[in-house]
Amino acid sequence: MKKLFTLGTTLFLIFTISLHGQDYAQPPVKSNNKKDQSQLFNDVNISYGIGTIYLFSDEINHSYPEYDSYNYSNRTDINSPGTFMIGYNRMLNKVVMIGFQASYLNCNYRRTYTDYNGNWLGEATFNDNMLSGIAKVTFNYVNKPIVRVYSAAGMGITVDLSKVQGELPQSVEETERKLLFAGQITFMGVRFGRSFGGFCEFGIGTNSIITAGFNYQFGD
Repeated sequence: MKKLFTLGTTLFLIFTISLHGQDYAQPPVKSNNKKDQSQLFNDVNISYGIGTIYLFSDEINHSYPEYDSYNYSNRTDINSPGTFMIGYNRMLNKVVMIGFQASYLNCNYRRTYTDYNGNWLGEATFNDNMLSGIAKVTFNYVNKPIVRVYSAAGMGITVDLSKVQGELPQSVEETERKLLFAGQITFMGVRFGRSFGGFCEFGIGTNSIITAGFNYQFGD
C-alpha cells in the first residue's frame, strides 16, 4: 500500500509539473494596439507586373476583313507596357486564402503589308486592350506577423478589345471584341509588413512573370 501511495504521489507531482510547464511555455498575449495576424482576415492589394506570356506567343487572331485580304511581309515583336492589377483576398485560415484579381493589359505590334507581287502597300498598328478577371487560391507556407511566403493559382476570362489602324493604301480602322482564357500561377510570393505591407511575386501566366505591389490587411 505504501508503495502504491508513493507511486501515485510521484505520478501526481509529475502531471502537475507538466501542466505548469505548459503554462509557462505559452506566455499570455500582450495587450497592445497591434492586431494579431490571425485576426487580419481581409487583404486588398494593387500591383504592377511585367512579362505576360503574350510577349512570347503568336499574335492573337482576329477577324479583320479589310486587312485579311492582304499579305503581310513581317511583323514587329509584341510590346506591352505591363499589367496593372487590383485584387482582394479572404483568409479562410492561416494556410488557405481565396480571392479575385482584376487586371488591365495592353499589347501592340505593327505589320508591313505587300501585294501578291511583293510590292509595299503600307503598315498597320494592332492594339489589344485586355480586361481580365481571375479567381485565385493562395497557399501560405509561412504566415507570420511580419512576413508571409506563399504560392497561388487562378483562372478566369479576358475581354480583348482589339483595334487595328493603318494605310492600305487608304486609311482603314477596324475593331473586334473577343473572349479569351486568363490564368496565372505564382510559384513563390513574399509579403513584408503587418497591416500595411509590400509584396513581390514570381510566376507565369497571362498577367505577368514578375509582380510587385502593396497591400493592406484588416479584420472584419
